Amino acid sequence: MASFEIIYEEDEDVLEVTFAAFDEHFARAIALNDNIVLHTDISLTAAWGLTLYRYNQLLQVSETHLDGLRPLDGLTLQRVLTLLAKPPISGFLQMLDLGDLRALVKAPTVSQLISI
Repeated sequence: MASFEIIYEEDEDVLEVTFAAFDEHFARAIALNDNIVLHTDISLTAAWGLTLYRYNQLLQVSETHLDGLRPLDGLTLQRVLTLLAKPPISGFLQMLDLGDLRALVKAPTVSQLISI
């Protein structure tokens, strides 16, 4: 990964990770659940960012359900799951069960982020 930006707002417990600069006119935000938003391109081929609300709390639990993906059609769901399963998203979110849409929120180290 060439560069990335991580901003943590302690007062609001929000982690904003931006992997690439993007044009808002060609961006799509997909709520994975009430606390996690994936920012991607319209065709769902590149992950541009991730927003995690209540990040500290998400780190304390052994899994989180990505219920926001349930309404997606089959092709869209497959594209999103492909993005989630590979870097850079996989550095922050580990899919535990694709069928049940369960994941684990992670706190990667700086060296892990650099290797993404």
